Amino acid sequence: MSAWATTARGISVLSLFLLSVLLSRQIELGRSSFGKAREGNGAGSLLVEVSRRPAFALGFRNFLADLVWLEAVQVSGNARMPPEDFDRLFILLNTVANYDPRFEIPYLLGGLILGESPAHGREALSILERGRDRYPDHWRFHYYIGFTQYFSLGNPVAGGRAMMEAARQPGSPAYLAGLATRMLSEGRNPAAALALLTTMEREETDDVRRDVLRRRIRDVIVERDIQLLERAVVAYRTSTGAAPGSLGDLVRAGMIAGIPSEPNGGAYHLLPDGTVRSDRVRERLKVFQKK
Repeated sequence: MSAWATTARGISVLSLFLLSVLLSRQIELGRSSFGKAREGNGAGSLLVEVSRRPAFALGFRNFLADLVWLEAVQVSGNARMPPEDFDRLFILLNTVANYDPRFEIPYLLGGLILGESPAHGREALSILERGRDRYPDHWRFHYYIGFTQYFSLGNPVAGGRAMMEAARQPGSPAYLAGLATRMLSEGRNPAAALALLTTMEREETDDVRRDVLRRRIRDVIVERDIQLLERAVVAYRTSTGAAPGSLGDLVRAGMIAGIPSEPNGGAYHLLPDGTVRSDRVRERLKVFQKK
């Protein structure tokens, strides 16, 4: 190898090393700004700004996509993500897609995790739709768009239609048509939702996505239990002319056989207005809210 070639190679390696150090530092500096803004105004992070003009990445697009994805994995790995972390995750996922639109995992997994925040359902949908637009024949994108429409946005009709579209894609499993029909016909029934989720969880092959589905199963069990308990509260008031003082009163009056076990390890509480809440679930799922 000539001296010139050796020198050029050394300069390239050094440049890559310096770029790695700089961008790693930018990730640290950008963490505070990610939490303050969504995609429209996430200025302040070099990684985000460069992703909007990928030509400036100078041939390092895949490398930069991997760096940002590692940051996204760290953010989404927190057991209890605050709202600002979901904001930051949304920006990170779009940044990864800007650098490497062919990177499939961030669309699917990132969209599912975003959908666990009641305030970020539309952001989750936008990430999944971006993946679908890149891979229109991949049934899983339509499948999880249906899941997000149903459980995050509370729209069983849109969810059923997306699931039906998933059933039309080549290589999709035969059970999807049945899921779509059930979404469309029994959309706001927790028992139907549990049947849907149980099928999805059983058939899912990815461990991380399966964990997301299991968490959502627990959310639906909470909703089912709360509906049961609130109906019993109404029956108690009708029967006795007074409000129950505790959930235990419902058992003693024979309105329910027992207080259900909260599936997240918490407990159910009767509030002064007669509603019931879990101390482990912040918000009830939109799909079961009255229109």
